[in-house]
Amino acid sequence: MKPRAGSKALIREINEALVLDVVRAHGPVARAAITTRTGLSAATVTGIAARLLSAGMLTETDIVRGTGGRPARLLELGSSAVLAAGVRLSSSEVYVTLVNLRGDVVSSHREDLSSTDPATCADAVARAVRTATGRTRSTSLIGVGVAVSGVVDHANGVVRHSGAMGWEDVPFRARLAALLDCPVSLDSYVNCVASGLLLFDGGLAGRDLLVFSVGMSLGASVVVQGRIHRGFEGAAGGFAHSHITGAIAGSDAGRPCHCGAVDCLETWSSYWGIQRERERRGTADRPLPDADGDPLTGTDGELFTEAAERLGSAMANAAKLLGPERVFVAFAGEMGHAVLASGTEREFLRQYAQGNTPVPAFEQTRADETALARGAAYTILARVFTTDILEEHADETGPKPASR
Repeated sequence: MKPRAGSKALIREINEALVLDVVRAHGPVARAAITTRTGLSAATVTGIAARLLSAGMLTETDIVRGTGGRPARLLELGSSAVLAAGVRLSSSEVYVTLVNLRGDVVSSHREDLSSTDPATCADAVARAVRTATGRTRSTSLIGVGVAVSGVVDHANGVVRHSGAMGWEDVPFRARLAALLDCPVSLDSYVNCVASGLLLFDGGLAGRDLLVFSVGMSLGASVVVQGRIHRGFEGAAGGFAHSHITGAIAGSDAGRPCHCGAVDCLETWSSYWGIQRERERRGTADRPLPDADGDPLTGTDGELFTEAAERLGSAMANAAKLLGPERVFVAFAGEMGHAVLASGTEREFLRQYAQGNTPVPAFEQTRADETALARGAAYTILARVFTTDILEEHADETGPKPASR
């Protein structure tokens, strides 16, 4: 939002965010407890609570009786009146989820894509969001978050590079915002995963983390003191195009990458890279077994084993540089094979065997389409609970509910 330093509207928004964040983290909670945690006056909390109850952003629940005086009704986040939309955009489809303020999915919708042309994609996303919201009773959509594979300049709403989509410097947020009557947020797959972890895992508040996504492409999210560090034009976390071993960029040897370099980690350890190598070896017509099915053997087993070794080594190098407390690895469904997951962790830990630095906790999870779409929606929800004065998007009006 545009700076409104000193204005009553700004102060009200900050105070509302303070109240909502306390309810998110500690709800159901009494008004008196909110007063204590925020430092706001009892009268201010009462007035804010009344406004948020009227808007459906809060609801009242069980009555708590103390040792004396009037019983206090507890406040918790609303479950249906206010929603955020999250979109997982891939080269073949648009997948939309609607979540409430508690982070619960209340509706979803899927549409096939006929093309990755940005205009076609924007039309499909807008249509899918309208279809999903049309199935709910909510009167307010506070924003739409979109997750795209690749390097995303979140602040400016531009996809700098996406091999999966074939995009270079596409101002997708502005294109989509022109079709929707609400704020739009654009971010990478992995940053959306990180947003979900940060918003609804209270134990991660203020922590230093590294979050990796492994799927069609590779990604990394750098979290410093509980906030995603994005770098210049969204360049932080350029994990996919790092080099562990192999040919020097520009040489004729090695595996060519969609970025124009050679032997990027992406060519060895992403699903895209593994499939390209299978094509080169003439085995791509043989389907890979399901991640939960038969084990990988032969050439495919070798490819995934080598992918795991390079992946674990690259993750350890990044972790040694940044010193995170925890490392999260989110595997997409097509990359959830045991040989990759266990091999990556094994190599990661091996890289610390002779070191004198603490080993970060290493945790694995799945990043399916629903998780990514929810994470995209969480980038919108996070704005509801933040007290930042300067928003990242100077051309947006903030997370106020917009009527359908």
